[in-house]
Amino acid sequence: MSEQPEPIPNWRLKGDWFDLCSCNIGCPCVFGAKPTTGTCEGVLTWIIREGNYGDVPLGGLNAIIISAWTGAVTERNRHFGFLIDARADARQRNALELIFTGQVGGHFAAWRDLTEEQMGVQFVPIDITFSDEQWKVQVPGMIDGEGGPYRNLMVPDGKVCKISNAPRPEVGPGDITVGQAKKNVFEGFGLKWDWSSLSAKHIPFEHIGPGKFTWQKPWDRQTQN
Repeated sequence: MSEQPEPIPNWRLKGDWFDLCSCNIGCPCVFGAKPTTGTCEGVLTWIIREGNYGDVPLGGLNAIIISAWTGAVTERNRHFGFLIDARADARQRNALELIFTGQVGGHFAAWRDLTEEQMGVQFVPIDITFSDEQWKVQVPGMIDGEGGPYRNLMVPDGKVCKISNAPRPEVGPGDITVGQAKKNVFEGFGLKWDWSSLSAKHIPFEHIGPGKFTWQKPWDRQTQN
C-alpha cells in the first residue's frame, strides 16, 4: 500500500519585495505587456518580515528569484534560479524551497505553471539594506544590486511615483513604487548581466497558501485557502 503524502500546512509570508530588471523604468510587465526588449532578466528579492510554514517560523529571512525569459508574461517561458538565505536552518530551508518553487500552492504555484526551466536552488549569504530611499541586495560573487524611487522629470519634490491597482503586479495587489536601479550586476546560473540604471520596483507583499492564485481575476483571500 502506497504512503499518502503529508498534507500541506497553512503558510504565510509578509514583507517587502523589490526587483531590479532589464526593462525600461516603469516596467511594461506590470500591465501584462511584453518586456521592453522582448526579454527580461532580473533579480527579485523578498524580505520576509513575518511568516511561517505550519509551525516553522520564517520571519527575518530573505529569498531571491533570478528570472530570465523572452516573450509574453502569460507564456510558459520562465527560467528561474532560487537563492535562499543561508541563515535558515534545515526545516526553514525546506519550507522556503517548497514555497518559492511553487510546490505548495499560493502565489508561487502560478509562476511554477509558467516555468520552462528551473535552474537550481542555492543557499547563500544574502545581505540586504532596505529603506524608503535605498533597496540594496548583495550576494558575494553573484549579485551587486541597488535601487530606489524614481524622481526625475515632474515627480513632486519629496514624493514618489506609484502605480495603484496594476493589472499584473508581480507579488499581488498593492501599490507599486516605481524605481530605478543604480546597480544591477549579476553572474550565476550560467547568466551574466549589468542592467544598471534601468527598472526597479518596490511592492509590500503578503502571500498565503496552500490554495490557488491567478492573475486572471481580482485577488480574494478567501479563494487562497
